[in-house]
Amino acid sequence: MEQARSSKICLSVSTSLAELEALILGFEGGEFEGPPDLSEGEKERLRQLGLTLWRSPIHAQSIMAHAYSALFSVPEFIAEAHQRQPGRFSSPILRHAIQNTASNMWQAFWFDFDREGRPIARDIVPLTGVLRVLHGPQPIPTMPPKRRISDLAMFFFAFNIIRAVEFMAICEGINEPNLFAEHFNYVGELVRRSGYRFPKEREKAEQLSRKVDDLLARNHPEVIMCWRNLLNMASEMRLKVSKESIYDFLAEGLPNASEIFRASLL
Repeated sequence: MEQARSSKICLSVSTSLAELEALILGFEGGEFEGPPDLSEGEKERLRQLGLTLWRSPIHAQSIMAHAYSALFSVPEFIAEAHQRQPGRFSSPILRHAIQNTASNMWQAFWFDFDREGRPIARDIVPLTGVLRVLHGPQPIPTMPPKRRISDLAMFFFAFNIIRAVEFMAICEGINEPNLFAEHFNYVGELVRRSGYRFPKEREKAEQLSRKVDDLLARNHPEVIMCWRNLLNMASEMRLKVSKESIYDFLAEGLPNASEIFRASLL
């Protein structure tokens, strides 16, 4: 009976994945273009946007921890990441994943932080920054090629990075829809220019993210383990993350995942 139940779940997941992947094909993007060619004025505008919303290393890493909590709600996305890098979400590697992904994201906004945590301007966005964090399909010079992340996983993670930026900004007293829209548009453009599909319309992104949550998020040992690792690592790193903040973040856009998290960890 248990084997029959397992086979039924696998069939349901396969059907759901096929349905969601078909929806992704209707979004803009899919052709690799590389980083955008921007004027100095445009770079400075993006620096100010990034400094407002990404703020500091600890704040940026806290954003990424919340975004990873969304990714961890889907067992298939965890398995995919482990195929690309075994042990990807074990505690020691997860720390580096949070730190590296956060730094790559703020570099995408044309600034960096010095050793004292003070912001400094960047003149270039290196391939090892933007395209590395997005796991683009193009080979990166001097680095071994990485297995390409799936379009669905990339969409879900990127959109929940955007949601986490907004969630953390509101927690800090910043609730500016125009800034949030500008941030959504720019991150979406980076995803599309890296060869992935990402909608230009916010409503479409929200609808697909919720559909992923509805069809794929479920209670699974790997899900619970990754959430526990994330909370432990966030505590060690002294991030602005708690069980309550993760639940609140998930509840705003991923009701299924939030209920699984609540039942398992709250």
